[in-house]
Parts: sequence; C-alpha cells; structure tokens
Amino acid sequence: MYNNQLKSLLFLAGLISFTNVSAVTVYSSEDSSVDVYGSVRLQVEDVSVDQARAGEDDSYNGLRDAYSRFGIKASTAIGDDITLGAKIEVPYNLAELKAEDPTFFEGFYKQNNGPRLYNVYASSKKYGSVTFGKQWLAYYNNISYPVDYFSSIYTGYATHASFRREALTYTSPTFSGFSGTISGVDLTDGGGTSYLDTMQYAASYAKGAFAFALAYQDTHDDRADLIGVSASYTTGPWRFASKVEQLKSNSSVDENKDPLVYNVYGSYTVNQWTLKAMYANGDGKEGKNDEAGAFFIGDSYQLGIDYQYSDKIKFFADYFYEENSYAIATHNNDSFETLADYQTKSNGTVFSVGARVDF
Repeated sequence: MYNNQLKSLLFLAGLISFTNVSAVTVYSSEDSSVDVYGSVRLQVEDVSVDQARAGEDDSYNGLRDAYSRFGIKASTAIGDDITLGAKIEVPYNLAELKAEDPTFFEGFYKQNNGPRLYNVYASSKKYGSVTFGKQWLAYYNNISYPVDYFSSIYTGYATHASFRREALTYTSPTFSGFSGTISGVDLTDGGGTSYLDTMQYAASYAKGAFAFALAYQDTHDDRADLIGVSASYTTGPWRFASKVEQLKSNSSVDENKDPLVYNVYGSYTVNQWTLKAMYANGDGKEGKNDEAGAFFIGDSYQLGIDYQYSDKIKFFADYFYEENSYAIATHNNDSFETLADYQTKSNGTVFSVGARVDF
C-alpha cells in the first residue's frame, strides 16, 4: 500500500513540475479534431468518526484519489450549424494505481472499473442537441451541480441525484435565456425494467448574474421520483447558489413520506484564491432510513480554499463534516462502505489537502 502511495505522490509531483501540461491533439483540421485529455487529482486526508463500524478504526490518514480521469474526444462540423461528436472517459484511482471509481458508486450501476462516460452527440444552435450514451444527467446538471463546486472527493454528496448513467437526451436551443431538456435514463440497468426506465425533465433560465432551474425525475416504480429547484447569483468575486430537492416516494421513509434535501453555497474569489462554504441538511431519522433513494440525512458542512497556481494546476484544502454517516468511507476497500454504520450519528470529519493537474 505504501509503495502505491509513494508512486502516486511522485507521479503527481512530476505532472506539477511539468508546468506546460496541455491536452494532446491527435488530429486537427479546419472542421474536425481529436483530442486526448485528462485530470489528475489527489488528496492527503485525516479522517475521524465517533465510532467506526465493527472491524474498522475510528480514524485514519492517507491518500485518496479525488476523481482522476483520462479521456479522448472527437468532433466534426457538418455545414455551418451542425457538429457531430463522441467521447469516452475512464476513471483512474491514483491513490491505488487502479482504473476504478474511487467512491465505488459506479459499481452500483455496472462495473466499477468501467468508463465514466461514453457517448455520441449532435448539436446545432438552431435545433438544439441530442446525446446518446453514458453521460452527466439532466437532473444533476440543473439541480445538484450548482452547489457541487468543491475540489476534494467529498464534493457533491448531499443530494438525492444520480450523477452519470446511460441516457438519450435532447436539449433545446436557448431562447431569451430559457432552455429545456428531456431525457430517457437507464437508472437501474436491468432488474426487469425497460432500458430507458426513468424520465428526467428540466427547464432553466439564465440572464446576467442570475440562473434558475427546475427539474423532475419520474422513475419506473415511483420509489425515487425527484423534484428539485436551484438558483445561483454571481456578482464580481462573489457566487451564491442553493438547491432544494424532494424525494417523492410511494412508501414511507422514516415517517417522512417526502424527505427534503437543501443546500446553501457561497464563494469569494480574490486574485488566485477562492474561499468556499456550504451547509446542507437532509430529512430523515437516524438509523431508520430504509429508502435507498434518500441517501443523505442530517446536517453536513463543508469549507474549502483553492489556489489556482496556473491555468492547469490547482492546490486545495478542504474540511468536511457529516452529522450522520453517508459519505466518509472506509479506507482502501473494494466497494463503497461507510466508516461508521450507514446513516447513524457519527460526527465524522475530514481534513484534506491536495492538488489537481488538468491537461
């Protein structure tokens, strides 16, 4: 394990020292291009919980990958208005030197070492865009992403949403700031359901400093229907964002049939520094949440600071707190398993310092 950690640190240090890191253009012409790209992200973390699950220590420190990935993308223009493209992107757990998702969430869908993304698309300013394949989902993009702005691996957990799935998605052109999206999603990958078993609908509006979105997820069995709203405001160095989500379920969830999640986020940028803070709360009753859709309950806080050393290199520090166990995982496991028993009171904390290199 320690050899892997040393190799990971040496690899990251080598990339940071190579300050002219950039995407590799495999092919380029007037109308077409093929590019290889990547993002290497690694953090050193100190983790503790009040009481770990049986067989685990209450604290640990070590390396954790923060969503490193490598990909290749291609695009070609057809006439003046239509672009065709394709992308494939694979995860890489730099801390373990393995091609896998460091959260192990991908394993809930298909293989944990499978691609993060693989899709083809056609886009037009006049007609909108169509994307088919594994992609970032419409509900997440409109509702969860506006508050998913931290640099550590613990970003984005306080939501009911799934991040990436296979889907067929249409997004309209933007008219006077308004845009709409409709998407058929393979949320469950089988289990007797149709391929595109879930529908997602989103509407967004952006003008000047303001952005607003509303989205709805309609699942095949109504057990994880979601409705969410988000808003953001950017003025000078300040950015503020919030979201509210409600899980609409046909079964009781901790005596709360429709649990809510809400988040409030703010950041301030000065020169190369960005300070970030977020508070999140999820409805639910400790240790008795039997609804898989209600992933997050209790209070959660996050503080972060980024230093943008160059266009391609960023250093970050992060503090994460969870009242009830939902995001802090055991160290170097082969599947997602919380360090404290899932959704029980844990008062878990993580201090992390890391770096990110994009190319």
